[in-house]
Amino acid sequence: MYRINREIAVVFTVDFITPIVDDPFIFGQIAAANALGDIFAMGGKPLLALNMVCFPADRLDDLNEIIRGGVAKVQEAGAILVGGHSLKDKEPKYGLAVLGMVHPKRIIRNHTPREGDVLILTKPLGTGIISTALKAEMITVREVQQAVDSMMQLNRIPDSILNNSIHSMTDITGFGFLGHLHEMLANGDLVADIQMNHVPILDEAYNLSRQDIIPAGSIANQKIFSCSVEIQGELDSAKEILLYDAQTSGGLLISIDRKDVEQALRLLTEQGFTASQIVGHIRKRSADEKKINLV
Repeated sequence: MYRINREIAVVFTVDFITPIVDDPFIFGQIAAANALGDIFAMGGKPLLALNMVCFPADRLDDLNEIIRGGVAKVQEAGAILVGGHSLKDKEPKYGLAVLGMVHPKRIIRNHTPREGDVLILTKPLGTGIISTALKAEMITVREVQQAVDSMMQLNRIPDSILNNSIHSMTDITGFGFLGHLHEMLANGDLVADIQMNHVPILDEAYNLSRQDIIPAGSIANQKIFSCSVEIQGELDSAKEILLYDAQTSGGLLISIDRKDVEQALRLLTEQGFTASQIVGHIRKRSADEKKINLV
């Protein structure tokens, strides 16, 4: 973020990924939605985007479709595509560098929740596990259309929601739900109680998890962040790993004042985030207590 003056700050971000579906047009949409997510997570509005492309020289027809998908999402976000850069590579990669704008006093940070806040998650978990199964050809796109639709959905939320008392917000991507929640709890005085049964999960993701179809990134997340997690009661390993699952174009985790929760949920549903759920709350941390409680 860079403050221009009292009214304008710019946000600049970049993200690109390898294909997670076979259809190049759909992949372009997912990769673009994923890259645009950081701007939305800070309460900003995208303005300009640049293509970031690594691609085999003999597959230019596919590249055209990928870029066409990316352009569609950039335009849907209200921004414009102004060029980009490419280089030859054996493995395709695509994404965006994105410039956005936000009022300096309305920037939403990813590490500033407050005691008493309620946590809302806007999209279901499980895209990492499902993407791994797709790459291994163990499942078809038709069988996991819910996951594909979720990844293509922009994390754009209207001012009617942003104007509520949102104290902190982050998009759920490579570090998984618990990794990004851990980051949100940078203030050591706070703890999050998460109601496991309230966390939305994609259809098929749990069944695939039970078959040990787990991406390496999700396993790494569990190794890194599980030391900050206390499990109250019983939780089977197939469901637990979903909380660490490395997401592509995952949802927003919103820490919001309790008085605005019901209105925010209604507005999110109207905006198309129909899987939005209250997943927990923030409270004061007692001595020797871990940052995250799963109950």
